[in-house]
Amino acid sequence: MRPVRDALGFLTVLPVRGGWPLKSSAIAAFPLAGLAIGLGWAAAAWAGGHIGGPLLAAALVLALDFAVTGGLHLDGLADTADGMASRRPPEQVREVMKDPRIGAVGAAALGTTLLLRFALLATVIPEPGGWWAIALAPVVGRLTLVWLLYRTKPGRASLAAGPAAATTRLAVSAAALWSVAIAAGLGYASGIGPLAALAAVAAGLLTADLAARRWRRRLGPSGDTMGAAAVMAEIAALAALALCAKLF
Repeated sequence: MRPVRDALGFLTVLPVRGGWPLKSSAIAAFPLAGLAIGLGWAAAAWAGGHIGGPLLAAALVLALDFAVTGGLHLDGLADTADGMASRRPPEQVREVMKDPRIGAVGAAALGTTLLLRFALLATVIPEPGGWWAIALAPVVGRLTLVWLLYRTKPGRASLAAGPAAATTRLAVSAAALWSVAIAAGLGYASGIGPLAALAAVAAGLLTADLAARRWRRRLGPSGDTMGAAAVMAEIAALAALALCAKLF
């Protein structure tokens, strides 16, 4: 499918020839691109679990994710943390975020995020069907991007400006439907159930939306804050999956 290929070309560093500028059909396919990434997570978790246990599985998932995405959203998270920590006026804060060097707060945020993801992955993966369940997190992260592209209008200089212009209400609806269908399917496949999977989707979206609103008030709309919100959505989804696995 061309839209999925275009979405993968934008969201990953995989050698796929995606079209540019993105069309609304490619925006709608973001959750499908997330599913492709998530299935890679599942394969890495399955292999790591059989070779060395949940800790190795979690490490392999993070390594694969970095190899596939190039750490694009993690870079946005670090820049957002540095911007929020800056005491400079808003116009100067944007210059701080553009600085390719990472600050102390950005490094701390990045380290904390990686530890959280590692711990949550190591918690979910050993559960029955857990290696299937974690495939949902990248889907939630990419659905979050669609929602924020629709809600936010980045400046023309931002890489997200073109995709934001192509994000129509129909694209958001299609992305949401894809995400619900994927969540239900993974819920059944993993054994956690569709309701738990949908709860993870809701937790991710709500967390990311609240965080993005706060960041926008201080930093303005940008691709960095969207990427950071996508990471937060993945963490919240994993946390919800871990909680559901322990409770049910």
